[in-house]
Amino acid sequence: MQSIFIILIVLVIFFVVVQKRVIKSDELKDSRYKKRAAVLNGQEVSFLQALQEAVGKHGVIMPKVTMTKVVSPIATNKKQWFISNSRIAKSYFDYVICDPRTLEPRVIIELDDGRALDKGKTERQKLLMHVCKSANIPLIGTSTKHSYQVGRLRRLLAAHIDLIEPDQEVRFCKKCQSPMVIRVATQGEFKGRRFFICSRAPHCNYTENYNVVFDE
Repeated sequence: MQSIFIILIVLVIFFVVVQKRVIKSDELKDSRYKKRAAVLNGQEVSFLQALQEAVGKHGVIMPKVTMTKVVSPIATNKKQWFISNSRIAKSYFDYVICDPRTLEPRVIIELDDGRALDKGKTERQKLLMHVCKSANIPLIGTSTKHSYQVGRLRRLLAAHIDLIEPDQEVRFCKKCQSPMVIRVATQGEFKGRRFFICSRAPHCNYTENYNVVFDE
């Protein structure tokens, strides 16, 4: 009697395992897919092209990047981590500009599509600002009105990305027309940043930010 009972248990286990495998196999066979439309719409593609022209070889641009690929929660326990991660799991950044060598995120860009401000849009903006501020990643917002102006994009990005080739850049002082030289700030809130200073200093004290971009 006991042997029959053992055989029945073995048969039940075998049946369950086989059934699961068959069901899993059938699910894959029954699942079919088709290619969706373009990843970006017309406005987003036009903006991406302008952004690529503005950034050039100084950055790699990635559109529609999920937030969890760029940032991760700082939490003291698993529950807090799970809650924080859930807030960003289904959200994305419009465009992420990365360092061309390391692909480390440098700047986040949010493109305003021109829709009226509603609850969903407001919540997204709050989340974006909070995430970028806490992760210390610069966030730049731009609208479709100005999205195709390459010069404007360069000015917005200049504070965060080196858009100037030092060997090619030649500047002259706007006060005395003397050549300017590059120096590095050694103190203050801009410590470590490069800037242009008149070569006649201290006789001429004119300076410029290193990444100021002028329209041609």
